[in-house]
Amino acid sequence: MPFVDILIFAIIAIFLGLRLRNILGSRDGYEQTPEEMGQNRAKRDMSDAAEADRDAFDEGQKKVVPLRPAAPSGSGITAIKQADPSFQEDQFMQGAASAFAMVLNAYAEGDLSQLRRLLGYDLFNEFSEAIRQRNVENESLSLVIDQIDDVQILDGELVDGIASVNVRFVSQQTRRLFDAQGDEIIDDSSHNETVIDVWTFERDTQIADPNWKLVETSSEAGSEGGEDD
Repeated sequence: MPFVDILIFAIIAIFLGLRLRNILGSRDGYEQTPEEMGQNRAKRDMSDAAEADRDAFDEGQKKVVPLRPAAPSGSGITAIKQADPSFQEDQFMQGAASAFAMVLNAYAEGDLSQLRRLLGYDLFNEFSEAIRQRNVENESLSLVIDQIDDVQILDGELVDGIASVNVRFVSQQTRRLFDAQGDEIIDDSSHNETVIDVWTFERDTQIADPNWKLVETSSEAGSEGGEDD
């Protein structure tokens, strides 16, 4: 009987050993020490950190706004055409003649909204101040362009992508200024007078807006007209 009991216990022990082997597996070959496991874990952490840094750099590169290329400069209409191939003298002079009439009419009528659309910032302030002063004195202005005799481009320039063109206008104008009672102020009025104006138009060729704005006005000697002449 003792021998049978021993045999049974031996069989049970072998069975349990096989079960544990199947569940836990066996240790074969080289196994890392705790120190080596710690070093490998540190390497994995460094690798993960480096990959995270690369991802952050790539994401940052996507958000970088490219620098605007150097704006072109040059003198003459040729430089303007190089910056804006759509520029054509004939079309520009037609547009300048239309702007000439619109600016003078808007000034006479005190239409600040129209002037703001057509003028550069500084010149708009000058025109609006003249209109304000006219209103303070209760004066009214009638300005009629009887005809435009000549429109000529004098010269052009391109500075840091900003194109400017000087245009000479020869026109026949009738200007009548009235006081608060509606009486014509003869000294400040003129009838069918020849007026020679030189206006400077400007546009940024690096933006999509094709519109030119008037930034400066002057009159040649011996003539008078426009807002401040």
